[in-house]
Amino acid sequence: MRILILLFTFACLTAAHAQSMDSTNCDYKIGEFYVITKSDTCCITRTKDRQTEKCNSSDSSYELIVIWLSDKKYILRDIHYNPTTAPRVMRNDVVMTVMEINPD
Repeated sequence: MRILILLFTFACLTAAHAQSMDSTNCDYKIGEFYVITKSDTCCITRTKDRQTEKCNSSDSSYELIVIWLSDKKYILRDIHYNPTTAPRVMRNDVVMTVMEINPD
């Protein structure tokens, strides 16, 4: 399931790049994004510090913590990560980078 989350997040960023976002008119840190694949459509809703992913073909949704490291770099962390049980193991973290923002 974590691989599925990674794929959806990567697809979302790719779709956002393809739609040519303008950094002065579009806030890519918060909002609602859609990922459309051959077999499914998934919705990603992002607030300042949370991201929820839900696909039409599944009754499950996934909630992740969003930690912004810089303007275009952030970490996605499993909402169920517990630092008291695994303080040094953050292998479930995914570091994401917004590579490019193009004007419309």
